[in-house]
Amino acid sequence: MRLAAAFIAVTSIFTLACMGGDKLGRGDDTAADGDGDGDGGGGGGGLLGGLCGEHSGVGGVGTTWEYDYNDGQGSTGPYVVEVTAIDGKDVELVSTLNIEGTTYTQDSTTTSQYRCGDEGMVLRSSYNFYYVNASGYEYEGWVETTYTNGALTLPRTLELGTTWVSDQTYTTTDSNGGDNGSSLTYTFEVTAEEDVNVPAGVYTALRVESADVPGATHYAKGVGFVRSDYFKLSRYSK
Repeated sequence: MRLAAAFIAVTSIFTLACMGGDKLGRGDDTAADGDGDGDGGGGGGGLLGGLCGEHSGVGGVGTTWEYDYNDGQGSTGPYVVEVTAIDGKDVELVSTLNIEGTTYTQDSTTTSQYRCGDEGMVLRSSYNFYYVNASGYEYEGWVETTYTNGALTLPRTLELGTTWVSDQTYTTTDSNGGDNGSSLTYTFEVTAEEDVNVPAGVYTALRVESADVPGATHYAKGVGFVRSDYFKLSRYSK
């Protein structure tokens, strides 16, 4: 399903992964106001380049990214990610995706656990709960995923030419009684630095591509993930 594929890709690659500082409290709100200053939206001070690197975007607990989702085929909705806990090198992110399509609606909440270290942002586990109403038929369920060795989602240092391999060996259990395992390997590369225009403003961002995943993802210094094929940043605050 295209929607599921897009969501998994963003949740995994996204930093939306872990991001900076240790046991940090909520800071003052600083929203990207679309002034087009091109510096990644500003803010952060000493937090940038902290625990998880300056392209991760986290300024502590309460850091929030808001996105507009649009698959180009009539399905749209908001996607919101928030840092809900930081304990040493461990970071928890909670994301919500609310999609309205031409024949269905889907609500999904995912809690993801990451660890940040010298290597970068490593995804360790996630728990996803979803509800779907398709043509009057309603169903809900959950999927829990554990990564055996952790999956590197974003290196600590990101610059033009950076390449990395994300080895994702994982097991899943779900509400339908499923119990499965799989091993996937993705290779990513920073292929360009370019200005991207999103509802939150204009950012100078690094373009990340992979022969294993279609499309491109952009990361701005001090903000993190700002754009992909389906998602565009509409607000960033910390």
